[in-house]
Amino acid sequence: MLQRHARATLRRLPESSAPSASTGRPRGLPDWHLHEHSPDMWFCLDSAGAIVQSNRTACELLGYAPEEIVGRSIAALAHRENVQTACLAWQALSACATLRDADIQVSRKDGSRLDVSASANAVLDQEGRIAYGITVWRDITRRKQSENATLEQQGQLRVLAYEIAVAEERERRRIAEGLHDELGQLLAIAKLKLGELGLSLTEPASRCLVEELSALMDQASQATRSTTFELSPHVLHHLGLEAAVESLCRRFERVYALRIRCERDAQPVVLPEEMLVVLFRVVRELLFNVHKHAQARNALVAVHRVKGCVLVRVEDDGVGFAPEKLSPAFSPGGGFGLFSAAAQIQALGGHIAVDASHRPGSGIVLNVPLPRPQRPSARPARA
Repeated sequence: MLQRHARATLRRLPESSAPSASTGRPRGLPDWHLHEHSPDMWFCLDSAGAIVQSNRTACELLGYAPEEIVGRSIAALAHRENVQTACLAWQALSACATLRDADIQVSRKDGSRLDVSASANAVLDQEGRIAYGITVWRDITRRKQSENATLEQQGQLRVLAYEIAVAEERERRRIAEGLHDELGQLLAIAKLKLGELGLSLTEPASRCLVEELSALMDQASQATRSTTFELSPHVLHHLGLEAAVESLCRRFERVYALRIRCERDAQPVVLPEEMLVVLFRVVRELLFNVHKHAQARNALVAVHRVKGCVLVRVEDDGVGFAPEKLSPAFSPGGGFGLFSAAAQIQALGGHIAVDASHRPGSGIVLNVPLPRPQRPSARPARA
């Protein structure tokens, strides 16, 4: 709408735009009273980028009197912290070049900052030279406040997702250790007792029944170990991320017939428990996605330490995917979705990236900074 209004104004401008001999200002300036009460800030610039006219809204929002703003370079209104970050937009404004809806920051007279959306167009004279430019600024303070609030809420949600995952993993680990230490031990003792019973029996029918019971006990033990691994793999907390990922890959090969190659450094990366939990769960979710969606036969999981970061790559030779089409819903395979995975990785200060160059198939990279080692505090010298 802002662009259409500016273009409509320019279409109403007369063709004669030569400078006036008496005032030095360009002739044929737009009918400015039409814009005096516009909610947007309007500026008319000469070919050098100096302000020759502005409307009332510009003076009120920037805090200048009309005579103070006329003659200033439009670039002089740039906020000092925005000159570098939005240098191309300010160069376009100073040169009376075409600009469309560029978000910039300007300085009021009192030095405070104002967020605006800027559009600009040049008016040419009959010889094709710039006669003057029209610049329109729209106050977007409320929009920026809303965007900042949204970003803050997203950050809080990322932290919440991370804290929930860590708390859930602690509960999973408690249950898994209970299954391993109690139910697993009971099943092992029961099988030993059943074996002793079988040795004492002489009737073939009774011994056959004991063998069947022993096979059922083996299945129960295997199911317990499988459930324990799904809840919280024992190897993760005792041998680290690389060993747990390799164990996960071997399990996927057995259950889903997916060939997975693992790569790791010779020296394992020592990570705090929270990072172990999140990284392992994200890798498991990515492998579930490979199994369910990629139609892949082969995959790669690589864990390396690179320049103070943990770098995890998950690749496959399947059909690939469009990241924007992935649902944030929970995975039916026991995962929590790539959406939640990305949120938790970001809560650790890292990010998930899709390697678009990986063909065929897909490649996803997890990059998480390692925590800095804490320096031992200096002990006070003894007297």
